Amino acid sequence: MGGVRHAVFATGFGLIALGTGRAQPPRPSSRVGFEAGAGAMYGNLVGGDFGGSRPAAGFDANAGVVLRRWQLGLGYDRTNHRHDGTDGDYLVTNAYLEPRLLFPSARRWTPYAAARLGRSHASYQGVLGLTDKAKGYIAGIGAGLVWPIAGHVQADAAAHYARLSHEYDTGDYADAEKGGQASLRLGVRYGPR
Repeated sequence: MGGVRHAVFATGFGLIALGTGRAQPPRPSSRVGFEAGAGAMYGNLVGGDFGGSRPAAGFDANAGVVLRRWQLGLGYDRTNHRHDGTDGDYLVTNAYLEPRLLFPSARRWTPYAAARLGRSHASYQGVLGLTDKAKGYIAGIGAGLVWPIAGHVQADAAAHYARLSHEYDTGDYADAEKGGQASLRLGVRYGPR
């Protein structure tokens, strides 16, 4: 786990160093553009029924279209937590729709605000060795920064908070698990300047 954290931090410092070179700030374009990105994330399940979970590293990927100051994208993320009451890892995956509003400026940094809405899945190995699976929703908000590295490649850093709900349904037994997911993300994206 320590190696993953060091890799995330090393990637972050490398992106910041690369981003200090001379590059033009992004300008809003009147054309529709396509962009795709991927990154490392780190966070935890918090509040509600998620007490006893441990912070974990993970990844996310997204792709979308950009028009002027708006980006509409689809994304997927995955984290693998330790969680009290489970014998194995507590795997959380989310597939979501994410609109972003960009705030371009004359500076190199372009802040943005984001919202997420989609499906959430969880699975873990229970105390009897059986794998329990759940599905539910994710709804959240985020804020981030984009800055140019080279050409059409930009660094993308963000913080997100989302509400999660997982519904377990095993035969005659049904249970709901609700709480939040707080995470930090650092990655790269390829898209219009």
